[in-house]
Amino acid sequence: MKIVYKIIRIIVGAALVGGLIFYFENDLDFAWKNLRRQIGPCDRPITYAPGDFDERFGLSREELLRAVDQAARIWSEAAGKQLFSYSPGGDLKINLFYDARQDSTIKLKNLGFNIGQDKASYETLKSEYEIFNETYKRQKAELEQALGYYNQQKDNYEDEVRAANRRGGATPAEYAILEQEKKELNALAESLKIKQEKINKIVDDLNILANVINRLIYQLNLNVKNYNNIGAAAAGEFQEGIYIKDAQGERITIFQFDDRQALVRVLAHELGHTLGLEHVDNPQAIMYRLNESGNDQPAGDDLAELKAVCKIE
Repeated sequence: MKIVYKIIRIIVGAALVGGLIFYFENDLDFAWKNLRRQIGPCDRPITYAPGDFDERFGLSREELLRAVDQAARIWSEAAGKQLFSYSPGGDLKINLFYDARQDSTIKLKNLGFNIGQDKASYETLKSEYEIFNETYKRQKAELEQALGYYNQQKDNYEDEVRAANRRGGATPAEYAILEQEKKELNALAESLKIKQEKINKIVDDLNILANVINRLIYQLNLNVKNYNNIGAAAAGEFQEGIYIKDAQGERITIFQFDDRQALVRVLAHELGHTLGLEHVDNPQAIMYRLNESGNDQPAGDDLAELKAVCKIE
């Protein structure tokens, strides 16, 4: 009988262990990969695959994968070994998240502006912002004046209609005058609508300029105040990309890039974080803490970080 009880306990215990393993499978897998990475960093290539993908970037999945491959080769060639590899079910997900950061970049290019990542571009965009802002303030004042006139004329018209109604109705001559006044009010209202639409377009352009100027302020580490948006939420923190590692896995999310070369550079920066590289203070380095897309060739500080993390002699 004791043997039977022992067998039962073993079976129940095994079932419990099996159940726990099944229930915590993802957590155990995550912990195991972390441990393996710590014991032998850079020993096995980190597999990657596209994750959430927003087509408004105007980029295909194949183009994204080619950019990731180019960024990955920067580190692999520096290390002398393959550090990343594509796999349809790769552990590292590459996401494209579209918001005001990229939207402003695209719209500004459509306005005919060439955006560089330098102080000259900042000064040019700042000057254009001031021109747009002066136009906005002038047209806004004109609209407010026209709106005041419209409201006064509308009140006068409504007073005349009420007076005619109290007299039992307008005479044919009065009715003709009121109809003419009504047409003039409608025409004035339409012109106000057109003025408002023009101002809305200027406001959109101002906000686009403000978003990109604020991004340059962040990237160039300028000691100036951010530009406020008009009637809209600001674009948020001006990170081009971010790397996150938690219980849900590893992922790189890209928010903004000016062109393919900039995309490769910001991917290289975030892939560096994936390897375990930290920010450095050298503005020429891929891992520079502010200008995250300033270089696509490893600087001495990058190589020192890579050698330390990957334990390369």
